[in-house]
Amino acid sequence: MTTSGNSENHSQDIYRETVNALIAAAGERDRTAQGHSERVRQYATAIAKRLNGLSAADLKNIGYAASLHDIGKVAISSKILNKLGQLTEEEVQVMRQHSLIAARILDKVSGLRGAVPLIRHHHERYDGNGYPDGLAGENIPIGARIIAVAEAYDILTSDVPWRNALPKEVGIREIERCSGTQFDPKVVNALQAVLSETNILVSREM
Repeated sequence: MTTSGNSENHSQDIYRETVNALIAAAGERDRTAQGHSERVRQYATAIAKRLNGLSAADLKNIGYAASLHDIGKVAISSKILNKLGQLTEEEVQVMRQHSLIAARILDKVSGLRGAVPLIRHHHERYDGNGYPDGLAGENIPIGARIIAVAEAYDILTSDVPWRNALPKEVGIREIERCSGTQFDPKVVNALQAVLSETNILVSREM
């Protein structure tokens, strides 16, 4: 007879396997995604733990959302995803659909619904000039604000097709420059604290 504890562990295993399969699918389409989702998860989780007031459920949803924030790119043409030059305005609008596509995909998975608003809104800006809904400040879910900072920092400090990785000190300076406009200042402060006090073991090989 299956105990409730074993059943819960089995469900968690299924969710983890689902997450890993979706991440792998996204990585097959976008060559910049190699290891990116896992690094964003590590940064986002460390930032979230540094902030006060987040519950265990919040941390779980932030971890799932950070891992799956780019899953909507499975529906975007690889020609656009892997384009080396500047995107056209039409291509930019297509790319901007990826957070909405991800939200629609994951809303069908009951155990991941808590992550859906974080994924939908991770490209909102603190000043209200982001997308898809133009939310601003505290109206943006805190998990989405965390993922926005974590993702931007990882992109800045990683090799991408259009440039080599920036030094970490340059990356954090750029994040600081956008504090209060693109990013939530308290999340930026938490990233600074994490980077100065914590040895985050982030793989570049995945």
